[in-house]
Amino acid sequence: MKPLFVIAALALSFPIQAQSPEDSVAIKKAALDYVEGFFTADSSRLTQAMSPELTKRIIDHRSGKSKLLTIGLKELIGYTRMGKIPDKNPDEPFKAKVEIYDIAGGIALAKVSTNKMPEFFDYIQAGKMNGEWKIINVLWAFN
Repeated sequence: MKPLFVIAALALSFPIQAQSPEDSVAIKKAALDYVEGFFTADSSRLTQAMSPELTKRIIDHRSGKSKLLTIGLKELIGYTRMGKIPDKNPDEPFKAKVEIYDIAGGIALAKVSTNKMPEFFDYIQAGKMNGEWKIINVLWAFN
């Protein structure tokens, strides 16, 4: 009974945050700043979308045994600064699709995909920190 009391007390101590249409717009903006910043090698745009504690992961199956590969914000910025991703179809404008699956209690889950980098997609977890939506975790995979 004691653990249940502790959980209830903790739940009641956190302020309830209602979602708003502005939250959806801000989450989409963070996701677009992330993916468009990465595609165009704009590390400052990418950085403004991310929590400093960002963790980005992929499950690597290449060796025949699954392994979790992880990078942080510093490494992601380094990859972004390496240069713009080659555009295989420069006549087609860049399009990113952001699908927000859920927003509740100051956190959100969304999927980001693009027409220019169709070989992979990202699931992002974002949180409202100091009034701003920041991407905290990214789990990505190849299509």
